[in-house]
Amino acid sequence: MKKLINVANILTFSRIVLSIPLWKILNDITAASGFSVINVFLLLCLIIALTDVLDGFAARYFKSVTDLGKFLDPIADKICALVMILFLSIKFGVYYYALFVVVLVRDIIISIVSIYFASKRNLYFQANIFGKWFLFFIAMCMILSVIRIPDIINYNYPILGLINAALYLLTWIFFVLATINYFSKYIKAFWSIDV
Repeated sequence: MKKLINVANILTFSRIVLSIPLWKILNDITAASGFSVINVFLLLCLIIALTDVLDGFAARYFKSVTDLGKFLDPIADKICALVMILFLSIKFGVYYYALFVVVLVRDIIISIVSIYFASKRNLYFQANIFGKWFLFFIAMCMILSVIRIPDIINYNYPILGLINAALYLLTWIFFVLATINYFSKYIKAFWSIDV
């Protein structure tokens, strides 16, 4: 049990816990909001991002990579991403709702398959590079969408809309690449004894 409780896993678990204040602050942002609520939102996003970077660094530095950490890290990423996508789906409708549904279905399938391989074959799959890029682009896209909610920002910085559209397109591209990569690994592992 002591091996499971380490700095890296605590950082990963803290990212899951931070999804609660993330949901709260998102619901506080309206068209009438000012810069202060956006600054709090950005600070919280920075803390979440730092826990994501630092958990992997801590696991390698302290030589405390665990199967639990490999399992929880992508789940923590997905929980924070799904909180943001759910909020934006409610706020903006189909633009994010389609992404929410597709990501949710894919991640449920990935979770079920990951649990199967972990319990039946003691195999743990880490996030792939396309998945990391997908999370980067979706995070930037969603953060920019939230920043643009207050009228004071949206009307004064119209270029943010174009950047947001480019990020949205890149999100879909890397989502497809990551999904292909995940499922090709699963198919290969399913049909082989050694992975």
